[in-house]
Amino acid sequence: TAFHGWQVQPGVRTVQGELMAAVETAVQAPCPTLHAAGRTDAGVHARGQVVSFESATRLPLRAFVPVLNRALPSDVRVIEARTAAAGFHARHSARARRYAYRLAHNDDVLTGRHAWYPRQRFDASALERATRALEGTHDCSSLRSAGSGPANPVCRIMRASWSAWEGGARLDIIADHFLYHMVRNVIGTALAAARESDPAGAMRAVLAARDRSAAGPTVPPQGLVLEQVFYDEERAT
Repeated sequence: TAFHGWQVQPGVRTVQGELMAAVETAVQAPCPTLHAAGRTDAGVHARGQVVSFESATRLPLRAFVPVLNRALPSDVRVIEARTAAAGFHARHSARARRYAYRLAHNDDVLTGRHAWYPRQRFDASALERATRALEGTHDCSSLRSAGSGPANPVCRIMRASWSAWEGGARLDIIADHFLYHMVRNVIGTALAAARESDPAGAMRAVLAARDRSAAGPTVPPQGLVLEQVFYDEERAT
């Protein structure tokens, strides 16, 4: 919430910037390059972010978590540290990522930083029918915002399903890669498709158009969380 996203930028607070300062303290040397599995936008959260770097430090592996957390502010925490195989890269070595997006039934100040209240009633079963149509391999050009890099628009989506949480409904979506603002565009499109008589058909029509103008709006960032990153030894289901 209090960051201008992951990527370090001059004059503003970023997650990468805070972590770089902590790593410098831990290794007692200029910070090595930090590679993140997902370069989250301002307002987006990450519970399962993975960051890789190379260092010749003599600091024991077991000491990294406590040393880093003592140097970090209260809104960033390192959960685990591992020694990676040669050539490992947090972003390039990833095989899939899981994001969650939370919709709130009510305008609640206690959940407002972590969920979005769309100011309209939504039908969770209709949302489920809409997003299930995304499962499979598709050209997702319609779900990519302007400003995206030249990423391959064909994404393999392994899961796009909804479940209840105490404040509303949550989408869990797993894909081999995501396009710029893709999950937030999925939510806006699913809310629009859920109002149609055939939500799945409406979502398939959006995909078939391969045109951003056919999809719904980009919803706010605060409901989005990078929950998990999958690598070779893990099965993304």
